[in-house]
Amino acid sequence: MPDEKNPALAGFAAQVQALRESRLPAKVGVMVPTYQRPDLLRACMLQLAAQSRAPDVICVHQNGVSDSYRWVIEDLRIPSQIAWLHTPVQLPQHQWYSIPLKYLIEQNCSHFFWADHGDLYRRDHIEKGVADLQDCDCSLPNHAALLVTGAAEYRMDPDFDFGARAPGGLASGMCFNRKFARALLDDLAEDQSHIYTHDVIAQVTCPRFRCKPSERRTAIHHHANADN
Repeated sequence: MPDEKNPALAGFAAQVQALRESRLPAKVGVMVPTYQRPDLLRACMLQLAAQSRAPDVICVHQNGVSDSYRWVIEDLRIPSQIAWLHTPVQLPQHQWYSIPLKYLIEQNCSHFFWADHGDLYRRDHIEKGVADLQDCDCSLPNHAALLVTGAAEYRMDPDFDFGARAPGGLASGMCFNRKFARALLDDLAEDQSHIYTHDVIAQVTCPRFRCKPSERRTAIHHHANADN
């Protein structure tokens, strides 16, 4: 264990660790928080299974209810390893994301994708996200399609501008590298000022990294409108 009182030694150890991790083969992890919607989760998992570049690990984190609905995916035979984490109480929002993020870091993932169980992902979503991360730490789509559904109709905007929203793009379409993931996990653990995780990403984590407003249009954000 490096001596934490010796900054030079600690810095050298961090450089060695970063070099070691940079030489590891690419390993893609996707985190999917879910709450009360087994139907949406199954659809999301099938979309991830159909990706042109399949994720290596998908970490599902269900929270808020005591009964697990893991049964909704148990019959699936997909190329990705599936980890199911179940917290039978409702958590603060930061922990919806930090719990699966920590798991993926521990699995030595190099590329991290943030997914929403209700959104739609085109077949090349992961492939293009991995390509984006060749020259940045975090890729945020500033434009994406927006699908609004109601009881008897739907509306589709193929080019909605998410750039003005925290964290500066469509959060459920973002991806980031391992360095960003570890910093974000620490930021979420330490944060006492923000209710919403998107604001931590926008105001605390992103300013310290190379964050790219991406032009890839590989996600469709779904908003269910109860008034329709």
